Amino acid sequence: MAAAQRMVVFAVLLAAPGCAEDSFYLAPADQLEADPEVGTAATGTVTLPVSAAELTLDEPARAMLEAELGVMVPQVRLGDLSVSVEWSVKNLSDTDGSARVHVNGGNEWFYFDPMMFVIDPDEDEQPPPLMGDIPLSVPAGGLITGVFREDQFVEAAIDLELMSRGGLNPIAATLEIHEDTQEIVNPLGGAPVPRQAFAGMVRFDFVFTATTHMVMEYAVRVRDHRGIMHDQLLAAPAGELYPFAPAAIQPPAPTN
Repeated sequence: MAAAQRMVVFAVLLAAPGCAEDSFYLAPADQLEADPEVGTAATGTVTLPVSAAELTLDEPARAMLEAELGVMVPQVRLGDLSVSVEWSVKNLSDTDGSARVHVNGGNEWFYFDPMMFVIDPDEDEQPPPLMGDIPLSVPAGGLITGVFREDQFVEAAIDLELMSRGGLNPIAATLEIHEDTQEIVNPLGGAPVPRQAFAGMVRFDFVFTATTHMVMEYAVRVRDHRGIMHDQLLAAPAGELYPFAPAAIQPPAPTN
């Protein structure tokens, strides 16, 4: 099933003590449908609508921080946005079944696709996704719901940095907890990357599979701490959104 690209947007304003903070829900207009008789997984991608103008205003401060730290500093940093995903899975069949949801994605520089690390299907173990891959039991005609939490997305963002700028094996990155990591050191050299320069996730890739005919609906919730989301969200003209174009993280080159 092709990735669902059309989006509808819901926005609410939340008040925090002493400040205002915007919270947005980005929900695909098309649900993800998995049917084992078809034999393909359902996929969807959400890229956050970040304002190019807001990032331009921040550029002098970002450049100063980059000079101070001596490492590359991203436009969207860890902590600028808090992300969670609410989801539901409905079993359309009259048979009990199970489903799996994989969540991957990327920051402004790199994205993680586990399949990139399967060079030889007979020899290579596919790394786990950044989030998900837990079997979900769904009774016949039943509906289950769940949430990928904000702290899980913090962990995922740090795992991405460890895989890319830290050179860590994806299996090691995803199977250990790194939420409190304060610095990334690449064993191949280069200046240590402090947490101030960690990149936040701006792209989210979903893969949905099921053993019976099921559908998944999901909404990406974003709490904007820095005011960088475009005020028209996904209805904004493309030229007013920052053009994120991350590259896939590549497996290390063979040593022989």
